[in-house]
Amino acid sequence: MFWNNGITRKNEHRVFLLAAVMLSAILLPSIPLHPSLPNIRFEELLLFGIFGLNVLSFLFKGFKFDEEEKKALLAQKKELKLLIIIFILLTASYFISNFYGVYVKKAGYYGLRDVMELVTMFKYFLIITLTLSVHIGKEELDFFSKAFLSGVAFLVLLGWGQHLNFLNMNTWLSPYFDQLHWQLLLIGNPARVLGTFDNPNYFGLFTVISLSYLTVRYFFGEDQDRFPWKLFIIIGIVIKLEFLTISRTALFGIALLFAVLSVSAFLYHRRNKKAVIKIAALFLLTIVLFATASADFFYRLNEGLDFSTSTSFQGHMDRWGAAVGSIWQSPVFGWGTQKYVMTTLVDNEYALYARRYGFVGLGVYLVFFLMPLILGIRNLKTRTGTWGRRAAFDQPAQFAAAYIAVLPSIFVFNFMAGIFYNLQIMTVFAISMGLVYNSLKYGSEL
Repeated sequence: MFWNNGITRKNEHRVFLLAAVMLSAILLPSIPLHPSLPNIRFEELLLFGIFGLNVLSFLFKGFKFDEEEKKALLAQKKELKLLIIIFILLTASYFISNFYGVYVKKAGYYGLRDVMELVTMFKYFLIITLTLSVHIGKEELDFFSKAFLSGVAFLVLLGWGQHLNFLNMNTWLSPYFDQLHWQLLLIGNPARVLGTFDNPNYFGLFTVISLSYLTVRYFFGEDQDRFPWKLFIIIGIVIKLEFLTISRTALFGIALLFAVLSVSAFLYHRRNKKAVIKIAALFLLTIVLFATASADFFYRLNEGLDFSTSTSFQGHMDRWGAAVGSIWQSPVFGWGTQKYVMTTLVDNEYALYARRYGFVGLGVYLVFFLMPLILGIRNLKTRTGTWGRRAAFDQPAQFAAAYIAVLPSIFVFNFMAGIFYNLQIMTVFAISMGLVYNSLKYGSEL
């Protein structure tokens, strides 16, 4: 609620701040402070720093809002109230489970790493409410689109540079982004591209999130009378980028995303010939890119499908089994964060979250992701009517549609890895959440 004050009072400031947060998450590595301290990210410095300045400004003004600020708060009152309730529930679950784990179950002690989890939750609150506070008109949308596509273009160039080891960049540049996984670019079997992310699977998931917006615009954008060749080419480039990461979960996520949007476009456009052509073209593009993928891609794909010999699958099962055992020992409130005494390597975010916060906390976690879905579906129906009545598919509707379409892929990804605890990719997805809440404020003005 403090994004409407002080240094970010004007919409232009919030627009640039949001763009900076987005590009920081896409392009920049984390910043190491001390070996005993967790790394921080540049967007965190921006978010917490400017939020602090806004709070100070609010205090100096005597806890008062001016008329412009009151008007802005009133426009987002319902969405803010809902977000505050969700994050109060997340915070309450955090404190209850940690108290229960430390003082009732006596499982360990509460440390600095446990505090950082609460800071992480607050970071997501700031990102979503910042996105909600921005007024997104045509100029702002054009600016965001160019900033986002610029970030994607950089990752495409970097990804191909890593794949080809252009100018030996995997030795002198890639370690700058990640010290832990960059060796995968040189000695991986097969080698996998990771872009600016700390893991190739998260880079793959970024391509899925990117494709949700690109494909929604491909099917439901304003250029309905002509084939969107530029979007078609960009979609192909991003698909190919995912192939370079050789992320099997992200590959399945793309397939699921395309299936959801193709069926939706077929129904929304009422079997229109142009919609059928777009669906067929997207299917053929995917098949061609898949058939021409590298031998390394197919090697890793086949390795993952043979469950009897897949080291990845067997490793996942071992970690799930250990997590499930501890969950059933404390199923209601969990064990708390307990990061010093319990491993964080579970490879299943539902199991990890349930172990920390129990099934009560897991329910709140699901509400956090599902509430934008529910609100987005309602908003989409209001803006576009039922599938039997075609109406304008404006930009706020496209924001909602992108989130609705990609969430099933996110939920699948969370079975094999997890998005909530990855500060880089979750920053991008929190903006997607915020865009859904933002879209509830507008009529059909975009």
